Amino acid sequence: MKIISFEGIEGAGKTTQINLLKDYLDSNNITCTLLREPGSTPGGEMIRKVLLSNEITLSSMTELLLMFSARAEMVNNLIKKSDSEFIVLDRYFHASLAYQGYGRGISLDKIYNLIKITECPEPNLTIVLDIEPSKGFERKRHDEKDRIENSGNNFFTKVKNGYVALADRYDYVKIIDAQQTEKNIHNQIIDLVNSI
Repeated sequence: MKIISFEGIEGAGKTTQINLLKDYLDSNNITCTLLREPGSTPGGEMIRKVLLSNEITLSSMTELLLMFSARAEMVNNLIKKSDSEFIVLDRYFHASLAYQGYGRGISLDKIYNLIKITECPEPNLTIVLDIEPSKGFERKRHDEKDRIENSGNNFFTKVKNGYVALADRYDYVKIIDAQQTEKNIHNQIIDLVNSI
């Protein structure tokens, strides 16, 4: 089983590219399971509603721990039990490092400890679709913003820069310019997937 995770700020085009990758894998008779964070399990989906709700205020640490609660459910109930050749994730633990670590200012060491505690398998490939926050949100201008999306441009600039820092740290984290055409991005992703 190979794990591919997609990362990036809002409006980067993750969903589009994940669906294109799934179509590619399906067309080549490669079994694939799509998962999203937070979510994918019944408990994870309930946690997702809390995390994204504009009706409540959460501390940064509460946000982080809820993310890892949903993640632990997904890892234990879906990833570790999967017999698919590929698991494709719409966000994974790098999102916590970028959002709650670089964005919210929580110690990266604490987040790495949670990654270890929850026994998150390391991905074979993490694709970061990179876009400036103002351009990402312009793409989503007609969507209603959730609690996290309402965190402001300064926050999302820190998150974006966090993803760049993670790409410098991990060889398997690859950055792709999200302002290219869908086809160009897809072709780069296929090249990366075929190299793992």
